[in-house]
Amino acid sequence: MPSPLEVLQQYWGYSGFRAPQDRIIESVRAGRDTLALLPTGGGKSICFQVPGLMMPGLTLVISPLIALMKDQVERLNRLGIAATYIHSGLSKAEVDRKLEAATQGTYRFLYVAPERIDSEVFALRLPRMQVSLLAVDEAHCISQWGYDFRPAYLQIGQIREQLPDLPIIALTASATPAVKEDIIDKLGLRQPAVFTKSFRRDNLRYFILADENPAGRIVEIARRTRGSGIVYVRTRRLTERLARVLNEAGIPAGAYHGGMPTSERELAQQRWLDNEFRFMVATNAFGMGIDKPDVRLVLHYNLPADLESYYQEAGRGGRDGKTALAVAFKNAADLQALETWSRQKYPPWTQVRDHYEGLCRYYRVSTTGIPGETHPLRMVELTKALETKALPLYNSLRILHQEGLIFFSEEQDDYARVQVLAPPQSIWQYQQAHPFLAPLVEYLLRTLGGRVYQEEVRFQPARWTRSLGMEMPELQRQLQRLADQDLISYQPSLGEPVLRFLQPRHTLTRRELNWEKYEFLRAQQAKRLQALRDYVNQETVCRSLILQQYFGESAHEPCGRCDVCIGRYKTRVSDDEYGDIQAAILAALAKESLAYRELLTKVSVGSPAQREKVLRYLIDKQVVKVGAGGRLQAS
Repeated sequence: MPSPLEVLQQYWGYSGFRAPQDRIIESVRAGRDTLALLPTGGGKSICFQVPGLMMPGLTLVISPLIALMKDQVERLNRLGIAATYIHSGLSKAEVDRKLEAATQGTYRFLYVAPERIDSEVFALRLPRMQVSLLAVDEAHCISQWGYDFRPAYLQIGQIREQLPDLPIIALTASATPAVKEDIIDKLGLRQPAVFTKSFRRDNLRYFILADENPAGRIVEIARRTRGSGIVYVRTRRLTERLARVLNEAGIPAGAYHGGMPTSERELAQQRWLDNEFRFMVATNAFGMGIDKPDVRLVLHYNLPADLESYYQEAGRGGRDGKTALAVAFKNAADLQALETWSRQKYPPWTQVRDHYEGLCRYYRVSTTGIPGETHPLRMVELTKALETKALPLYNSLRILHQEGLIFFSEEQDDYARVQVLAPPQSIWQYQQAHPFLAPLVEYLLRTLGGRVYQEEVRFQPARWTRSLGMEMPELQRQLQRLADQDLISYQPSLGEPVLRFLQPRHTLTRRELNWEKYEFLRAQQAKRLQALRDYVNQETVCRSLILQQYFGESAHEPCGRCDVCIGRYKTRVSDDEYGDIQAAILAALAKESLAYRELLTKVSVGSPAQREKVLRYLIDKQVVKVGAGGRLQAS
């Protein structure tokens, strides 16, 4: 049998493991329950994929994000490793086919959304799957103390009840001590081996800047630094607006948000990975599974809701070990907007009930039988029909989804998926008997090649219609006809956000919605938001130390590199030396607006380091502002 290192080299081409991946893998191979707390960029997936390939049978992976599941499955398939995924957005027939294939040993990895664990069809198939390892990704989702609690994660314990000897590996990138203990308790981990990589990132320089107009400062910072970067914003509209500002300033930038079609998001991401875009302006939908090593800047135009999210997003910088800047902007308006957003995340239960009843009326959901239809989720039409606003409705949909009453996906996935199930001879015979299908069958096999027999392959239907000279409804009918004959599996593209009811219509109560739990979560969210506010507003304690202590590390050594450590807040413009420099800077700006470096060159008083220190202070205090084109001007 090959060693873990040989498996790593064979499939991933890496020359060695990152600490402590090798020790985690040995713990899993020894059959121990294992908890791995690896910060962003620590290579969590390797920790269960390598031992999964070395163990017989199937590795079952619980993952909460559909996009992340699809991404990891497609990566495994490209490496020649049989893998697939199951979530509530798939049809009953497709779920049934995949689960049956899993019992036949077709896959090495089966990714399952937590909501599917409680289904009867999954429970009946599980004992026949020959599962050797259970991997729980994003394990913090099981904890009510965590920042992204998912009630369906509590069902994972059912798997251990059915398969009591099954080893478990739980993985997360950020967990406080309370969350860590909750993971161990809720998953029933038995004397687990716990591996924690320090949350300290010595190559990251954390900065908090007070600014009412972060866009101008971002342009300035981008011009002064080299390398690629990410700018995180809170809204989809802002991604496009800020990307436009950067492009107009001569800084190539792309936009990325969950409302874009999948193909457009992937194209934007690839252009950034290829350095065609220097910056990506994105919502928090961006970054999962991205391992671009040379990110030199992570900028937060808007603050995230908690320190867990901030740490994960900032941690996407400097994965090559070289210095990277993590700069977050704060201002009163943004903090107020964040507080409002956080408060609305858990609305009154009567709002959720009213939205549920409105949805049932709008989609004509019956009180008997489980609805099978998938509906397009058109928010503009829906908000008008329900006489509500988009954000409250979105928050209600999220809670109804978490409670298993509905499935909804915001993703505009313009890819369909297909796999040939029948042998070539059967395909040929059916094609001969139905010649009108010949152009499609020949195009499918020619375009997708032999791999379509081994794995599910995605394609863009719009491209096929153009190549075949066929209208979209006809293409869908022909593909569905082949699927009905069990010649292929076919999953149509979602194309737009969708909604599906998972239960018959019924009258909701506080108890059915587990509303005490959401009131608890609301209180936890308020505490995490306060921790974030304390972090960005304080000016005396090393930022790296605060983050380490928040995640339970006993740290005492300041980083020496963050804004607090370098003494940004200790600058005194009243000193004679600094006063002269300040006067010189303001005199230069009184004549004309100047670029950052141009201004520092024009001023001759003091040393270059002193001039830059005073200029940064003046910008922080809004004595000097960043104007059009990133040029500086006196207030």
